[in-house]
Amino acid sequence: MPEWIQTSFTCVTVSVSGSNYVFKFNSVPTYKSIYWGSSSANYESTMYVNSGQSNSANPNLIKSQNYTLTVPINNTDISAPASSFGMIGVSTNGIAIYNDQAAPGDSLSTEYYTFDSAQGHPTNTGAYHYHVEPPKISNNDSKLVGIAKDGYLIFGKKHDSITAGLTNGFTLGGANSSTKCTDAGSSTSVPTTWAGAANYNSIKTANTRHHYHVNNGTEVNGILLSGKLIGVGGSTN
Repeated sequence: MPEWIQTSFTCVTVSVSGSNYVFKFNSVPTYKSIYWGSSSANYESTMYVNSGQSNSANPNLIKSQNYTLTVPINNTDISAPASSFGMIGVSTNGIAIYNDQAAPGDSLSTEYYTFDSAQGHPTNTGAYHYHVEPPKISNNDSKLVGIAKDGYLIFGKKHDSITAGLTNGFTLGGANSSTKCTDAGSSTSVPTTWAGAANYNSIKTANTRHHYHVNNGTEVNGILLSGKLIGVGGSTN
């Protein structure tokens, strides 16, 4: 594995299969959550504090999953396909990433008020996941958040550790999410080769590199991935 995977991702196992990286993980958080249940030593009653209504837990509890995420090592497709419901990426702490769609019959703006203190929650099968900016990883910064199934990296709201400007008006998914970061005349981009991604805040490369940012919105609007991906490629199981 390249160094950036070894140093950035935890709670996953990764292998190479042809022209793909294969991530395997159980999407079980290592921190406390109300969704462990009151009988667990990892239980906490605290939930995320937002500016709207108070959060209230859904009836589900966290259960270990058996996820496989296969991503292209060097994807160049930017055809902006629709993203699917369910796991379409993995965070750097081994948690499944979902898009901005809630369970059928519900909306994310409603489900949002069931998020625990880490902005995650489980499905009715116990699959714990993130829809929005996870404060355990990134909080209004430029940190690497994870990787989507098309192989493109997901970064925090900010361009990099030097450029303070946010990605105002940045829309996740589609052509608008596949641009080079620019701000006040300066520009940065993720590495042209995956091997260089370990130092993405200090090693800058020429040419446009496609990647995602956490959407520059607060709370429910700080989504990780929208209804479209950047490109075709990868698979989930």
